[in-house]
Amino acid sequence: MSISRKRKAVRFCWLAGFTLVSVSGGIQAKTEAEAKAQIKQDLIGFCADCHGRQGISELKNVPNLRAQPPAYLKAQLEAFRSKTRSTSFMDAFIYQISDAQVEQAVAHFSSQPASLKAQPVWRGEKWPGDMSPGEQLAYVGKLSPHVPACVACHGPSGIGVEPSFPRLEGQKSDYMVNQLKAWKADKRPPGPLGVMAAIAKSLTDDEILAVSEYFAQLGGEQ
Repeated sequence: MSISRKRKAVRFCWLAGFTLVSVSGGIQAKTEAEAKAQIKQDLIGFCADCHGRQGISELKNVPNLRAQPPAYLKAQLEAFRSKTRSTSFMDAFIYQISDAQVEQAVAHFSSQPASLKAQPVWRGEKWPGDMSPGEQLAYVGKLSPHVPACVACHGPSGIGVEPSFPRLEGQKSDYMVNQLKAWKADKRPPGPLGVMAAIAKSLTDDEILAVSEYFAQLGGEQ
């Protein structure tokens, strides 16, 4: 099944009250009862249908979870549970997962290897005028009191900073665009320092796309 067909299948199945499982490398719908049974017996396999067993999703709007800080992953699951963060993908089954399973999923996906092969390098001598728009936002920020350099919190090359700042390198660009727009619309909690909503509201749609594509290509988005 092609990626575009998988995306359409995901949307249809969730809207129709079904969930998805992998079968022989493909994806098919399951009833709610079947999904509950799979969550009970094989939680990681259930998560892998959307996020990939190694935390690398084939769906552009679904985040990669590999190598994310464990505290960050747990905080997101707790946000879905408390309804301070919402998505049709997670809302359908988050309440069926026990505390022990939350710990299991966090331990599994946070321990998967990162995508960035090269070591972060010193960039202090690169003139901002020689950077792409996305790279400028990542390393210099924007002439606005609300937009510091992304790497100030997310680390060099966006490799993440434990415990709370997620890895951005190699993340899905479509996913990052959607999340920045969610912050812009006050539809997602503001993050560990309470700054993401203000940052997102200070960015244009073109800037959101540019910085998302910049970090995605750093890890060879898959």
